[in-house]
Amino acid sequence: MDRFSWLLFGGPEKNPDPSQSCRQDPWSHHRVLGRSGWTPNTDIFETSDAIILLLDLAGLSKEDIKVVCHDQILRISGVRMRKHLPGMERIHRIEIDYGPFEKLFRIPYDLDVERIEAEYENGILKISIPKKTEQPREPIKIVIVHEG
Repeated sequence: MDRFSWLLFGGPEKNPDPSQSCRQDPWSHHRVLGRSGWTPNTDIFETSDAIILLLDLAGLSKEDIKVVCHDQILRISGVRMRKHLPGMERIHRIEIDYGPFEKLFRIPYDLDVERIEAEYENGILKISIPKKTEQPREPIKIVIVHEG
């Protein structure tokens, strides 16, 4: 399974290869069942120079969303509050998730976390994680010091 499949489906390995590790919510097995909250739907794309994450966060303002990257873990969290409608007498159906949310992604070392960018428009949070640029390496010259 490639590293981008792990973003969507994987969990942590005991000894992951940090250069290839890119997994969603590495601590999901530690979470308590029944915890209130929801998980935003996420699309993940790769371009020639970046990984793009799109999160469906309809109904939030950008002030309701927190994006932090620490130790190669990208954490996206926030709270979507239920809107109270004046004159509401009865609820017939509730399908929209409300409350706190949190989504974690382990970022591979070949992505540049120092240059992550985020923008929020029309309910979609777009996070761009640039790939690190490889500097061409000069060949290493080996000097022969003793002829035998």
